[in-house]
Amino acid sequence: MKTIASAIAISLLLLSTAQAANIYKFTFADVEYPDGTFGTVRAGVKIVKRSNVTVCDYYGPSDQYLGQYQNTDNASTDAPVVESYCLAHFPSRVVR
Repeated sequence: MKTIASAIAISLLLLSTAQAANIYKFTFADVEYPDGTFGTVRAGVKIVKRSNVTVCDYYGPSDQYLGQYQNTDNASTDAPVVESYCLAHFPSRVVR
């Protein structure tokens, strides 16, 4: 009986955690970066109760990793807005 109760409790916890955050993912192929090079941007916007986090990953034409930018100052999940946001912050990316 304890096993069933534990399984139900864990399931409810996972379900409530999954519902607490909405994640929107985008891929923008063949974009021109501000420095004139081309590549792909993979972006995600995670919306939780107290903040929104946008993460932009930048890749070159041959999938070479160019860096990442993330911040909490974008609240939009609209694809054109997210694309513009990521391109505007390309110079501020961090290469890891």
